[in-house]
Amino acid sequence: MVRRWGLLWGVLAAVLLVVVPMLLHPVLRTDVLSDSMLLLLVSWSPMLIGGILAWAMVRGFGAREQLARRIVQAMDGHPIVRELGWLVLFLVGFMVLMALLSMIFAPYEAQLDADLAMSESLVSRMLFLFTLPLLFMDRSGITLDGKGTAMPSLALKVTEPWRWLGMLPIAVSLTLIGYLLIPYLGLPGPSLGLLGYVLAFIVMSVCEEIFFRGMMQTRLEILMGRWGGIVVTSVVFAVTYALIQPYDAVSQLPGDDLVYNTGLALLTYATASLLYGYLWTCFRNTWIQVTMRVGMFLMLMPPTLRLSLD
Repeated sequence: MVRRWGLLWGVLAAVLLVVVPMLLHPVLRTDVLSDSMLLLLVSWSPMLIGGILAWAMVRGFGAREQLARRIVQAMDGHPIVRELGWLVLFLVGFMVLMALLSMIFAPYEAQLDADLAMSESLVSRMLFLFTLPLLFMDRSGITLDGKGTAMPSLALKVTEPWRWLGMLPIAVSLTLIGYLLIPYLGLPGPSLGLLGYVLAFIVMSVCEEIFFRGMMQTRLEILMGRWGGIVVTSVVFAVTYALIQPYDAVSQLPGDDLVYNTGLALLTYATASLLYGYLWTCFRNTWIQVTMRVGMFLMLMPPTLRLSLD
């Protein structure tokens, strides 16, 4: 039942989370509709083209179904529903810790004249999106149940050449996004500060991709089918960003409130997540999504970070 209707539920949730905020929030409606062409081109067109290229690559040169069977074998013996419950708890813990650290460090930011948001994000992600999930699920499966998992090796130690073909779709997508955005936003100049931010963002992206794609989407795919898992994970990913990040990097619009942030995130972050999720189902290679996200970070860096680097 869940597998049969999973995609429908996911699409319905996504549509409601876009339509309801657009109806209830006139500012969101104005912002999106006034800049709709650029927003849609940046959010949708390059991602769609990247997805089509990924489909062509894996259909012509890959062995996706064989890889999917390896994923199922790696997850054999895992209590999928219980582990998804753990993942939801860790996600809530991540957002709560982000809020707590923000409140704790807010007085010191003014004294130090420094933005500690990146440090707060890094610590929260490493604890709740990486360390604890691995400890409670993968490691517990080895030490308590005697059931190991091949997932970390499968996702991070990629040896088959065809599983790196996903770099071509992301190169095309990033080129198109750069063509649309760089004339308006520019690129940050090289500096030690930029290097530090990029290294921190790489770590954050690895944590998120392991959590959202390697852990959450993989389990949802088993329950809901391939596209059900992709869509539901994308909705969760977008709502998470709506809650933790009031600034939408893709649209370059600051958030006003939760309703505004949710509607905008579903139009931007969910779209990007659909591509990340599809790349994951095609190649099961975490480094491909991380590369895409680092490229996006460089082009869509929030103005506060750009100012701190100037």
